[in-house]
Amino acid sequence: MDPIQKNAVGYIRISSTRQKDNESPDTQKNTIQNYADNNNITIVKWFYDIAKSGRNADRDGLQELLTYCAKNKSKIDHWIVYNMKRASRDIDTYSNEVRLVLKAIGVSIKSATEPAVDDTKEGRFMENLLVLLGQLDNEGKAEVTIDNMRSLALQGYWQHPPKLGYSPCKLSNESGKPRPSMTPNAVAPLVVKVLERFSQGDISKAELTRYAQKVGLKSIYGNTLSKDQIHKLLSAPEYAGYVHDKFTDYELVEGKHEALISRSTYELNKRFLYGFRTRKGQNHRKISPEYPLKDFLKCSNCAKSLYASAPKSGGGKSSPRYHCARKQCRGKTKSFMSEIVHEDFTKLLKNITPSDKTLELYQRVLVSESNESISKINRKISKLRSEINKIDRSRLSAVRKFTDEEISKDEKIRLTEALDDKRTIIHEELVKLEQMQNIREKDVDQAIELMGLVSDQWKSSEIDLQIKFQNLVFPKGLVYDPGTREFGTSEISPLYRYVPSKKDTEVSLKSNLVAGAGLEPAT
Repeated sequence: MDPIQKNAVGYIRISSTRQKDNESPDTQKNTIQNYADNNNITIVKWFYDIAKSGRNADRDGLQELLTYCAKNKSKIDHWIVYNMKRASRDIDTYSNEVRLVLKAIGVSIKSATEPAVDDTKEGRFMENLLVLLGQLDNEGKAEVTIDNMRSLALQGYWQHPPKLGYSPCKLSNESGKPRPSMTPNAVAPLVVKVLERFSQGDISKAELTRYAQKVGLKSIYGNTLSKDQIHKLLSAPEYAGYVHDKFTDYELVEGKHEALISRSTYELNKRFLYGFRTRKGQNHRKISPEYPLKDFLKCSNCAKSLYASAPKSGGGKSSPRYHCARKQCRGKTKSFMSEIVHEDFTKLLKNITPSDKTLELYQRVLVSESNESISKINRKISKLRSEINKIDRSRLSAVRKFTDEEISKDEKIRLTEALDDKRTIIHEELVKLEQMQNIREKDVDQAIELMGLVSDQWKSSEIDLQIKFQNLVFPKGLVYDPGTREFGTSEISPLYRYVPSKKDTEVSLKSNLVAGAGLEPAT
């Protein structure tokens, strides 16, 4: 007896048009077709995703395939891929957005080159394992790429779109291999004019913006530069010959490209941009991301706000520091490195936690908002389930009418297929809503947990939020003793409390930290 003929859809994906690895579209299609022929399977339709990543399900070809299978539910038995890496390289999106949908309409997956993938429990394990291995391979390649880019950046090569005034170019390394960089173009002299004009110290950013327009400096798209774009121009160390990005951990590295301005001009602009600048008899103070604790930290001798500066070290590098330059403190207090006090402040925040009343109020607000959201989702879920029940009753009624010979077989088939297609679509919506329901129920606990991580909140915030946050917790600032590396304050917000760790000594913070509402002094 001949085996039963099965129908399937074929799926082909390559991640880029340059992909080799013996997995070209033709190779994949021929292998899938041979597998189908050897297993008495007919490929009724092919779907393609060219130059598409397998890290998510947002692929046109894949989405068309899922829709086609849903509309032809009773006619499609399998989805055949070259291997599981072609299906997906992310286990979460594959499980929730692909396999779950196909399983609901009775379509199973087959791998043309991995026969271990089948409908047994071992086969399902292999299916998951192979997708996970694809994900691991993908993440490994990403790490290698990042490592290579970090290596190039630390050697001084520029791997981003060129700065205004530069054009992209290739430079040969010691082995003669081309590496990315940039070279000055015809706009460079105008950039130099603007940067050197600001270094004179008597012009604001708004005035410099108008000056740039006057000399004819425009963006790479030919538009007038905004004040924000002028700010980025002034603060970019690349114009002084540096490379400075996430691959260098934002440390200044000697670049391979030609500088447009001197290092001293760049330092002057930086000082005028972020520091103090006297103009028309007024002091204009700017905040700097390098000194979030400026004006917040107090001198241990005079209890007044500390200053911040970045003097040059013996090796010529900047050394960001806090210090007190007041006459009464000279010889009594020393400057100290900003990274040290930032580290100490982060450790201190690990002992700061919202008060119980604050957490209780925050939780009540979140629960109220979450319940409202979940309630809306539940109403939608209830409505969809009612529609599914109605469809099931209609389908049962059609079968009964056929049994009672009230309708023909063809009429019964058309009616039940139409109902099944409608049920599949509704069921997909229902699954997504149920997933949202589970996520919403976890949101409150995660948000409460995050609020308790005061140190993480401060570290992950932008400079303006850091300043607001630290002033909220310690409204009168903190005294810092660089000798003992201890903090002290006369007030802590009633919204927070200090919880001493087991490692706290008897004198640590005790002499300076005065109890506020809900706060116990450290002992």
